[in-house]
Amino acid sequence: MRSNTRHLFLAPATDRARMPVALLSGFLGSGKTTLVNALLRDPRLAGTAVAVNEFGDVPLDHELIDHGADRTVVMANGCLCCNLAGDIEDAVMRLFSRREANDLPRFERLIIEPSGLADPAPIAQAILRNPVMARSMRLEAIVTTVDALFAETQIARHPETRKQIALADRLVLTKTDLVPPDTVQRLRVELAGLNPLAPVQTADHGCVNAASLFPSSFFDPAAACDSVPHRSRLFADDPGHAARYASATLLADAPLDWRAFEAWLRGIRIRHAEALLRVKGILHISNIEDPVVIQAVHHVIDTPVTLDAWPSARRQSRLVLIADRATIAAAQASWVEALPGLLG
Repeated sequence: MRSNTRHLFLAPATDRARMPVALLSGFLGSGKTTLVNALLRDPRLAGTAVAVNEFGDVPLDHELIDHGADRTVVMANGCLCCNLAGDIEDAVMRLFSRREANDLPRFERLIIEPSGLADPAPIAQAILRNPVMARSMRLEAIVTTVDALFAETQIARHPETRKQIALADRLVLTKTDLVPPDTVQRLRVELAGLNPLAPVQTADHGCVNAASLFPSSFFDPAAACDSVPHRSRLFADDPGHAARYASATLLADAPLDWRAFEAWLRGIRIRHAEALLRVKGILHISNIEDPVVIQAVHHVIDTPVTLDAWPSARRQSRLVLIADRATIAAAQASWVEALPGLLG
């Protein structure tokens, strides 16, 4: 292990200086704007800016967000994934420029609401890979709203819906009062098949407790990291589309050699970039006293961050993957094969 390994990771103080960002995705009409309005009435979210991405030429959602026109950025022509990441980068930089010029209050966190037709992955990747954005902000959570009234049809017909659900850290069921309980239960089972790790919450007339929706570090940069999943499930074979995705947790009790681990992860990312949806983990790295947190979206990985302390007495590496079942199987097999070389 080279002595400069520590310099590959962000220090906790540097990470806390970055602005927390959350993505709020969901298909058209699933209640994203209603949820944003409810969240912004929560005193804990004072000092939050919202960037709204809209489908179409008329920025209707801009008029629906009760947050003051000077603190809301509306991005036009962002309905296509190929254009969306660039639009987001430009809008966020414009938002920061207005803040630095004192045209806006100095907001403390940012919620990005993409179009209902958008794949959130390119937006998340922009935050992780853009040099300016990566230095100034950190991706805290991807939250997806799911319309209980139409979700079953949308999941079956629209790949955007399935991708939004699969990428989410947390899912919010909306409009449950408009459907019978058995429909809600059936939908919960389907959501578990698409994303076995994401907790599912129900919005009460568009309202959700903000503290349960975002990690504590979204409100307070000094709060301990609580965004690394602790549980995983693999689902039995299912002929439906829900069985496409699975999750797995890879463990190591001995410290990992960083360069060997990086080479292993690079191989997985290169061979399975599109099928590997999310990677999140807390790692015990040789010659590094503190835990190291990593996350990735497809092939794009965020700069690893060290924490001030381990969340428990056990110093165990834990890497969670969400991907299609073939990728999960390949990752599990290669992890076992590579593990002796990964250990420092």
